[in-house]
Amino acid sequence: MILPLLPAARFLQLSQRITLYPSLVTERRFWLQLYNIERGVFTIYFYTLSGVLLFKSFLAHKEHFSTHTICLPVLISTGIYKVAVCCGDSHYLQTIVIR
Repeated sequence: MILPLLPAARFLQLSQRITLYPSLVTERRFWLQLYNIERGVFTIYFYTLSGVLLFKSFLAHKEHFSTHTICLPVLISTGIYKVAVCCGDSHYLQTIVIR
């Protein structure tokens, strides 16, 4: 399943920040940090570079600043992937490497 980005989708404003770290994942988990972002339910999509959706996860962001641990399922092998973080019509996209 491929998630199309709608023409109306917008990137987050500069005062808002999403950080995924580390970008080189070695322990089957990474962290998602949300800063200066309104509360809401965020959807995390994990894609191959060819656009195949491997899994999705939901998280509840309850404060303006929070850090969430995203654990990868065992079906994810080493390689380069895209992670999309979406809430409403806003989205953030980052590439990560699994080693």
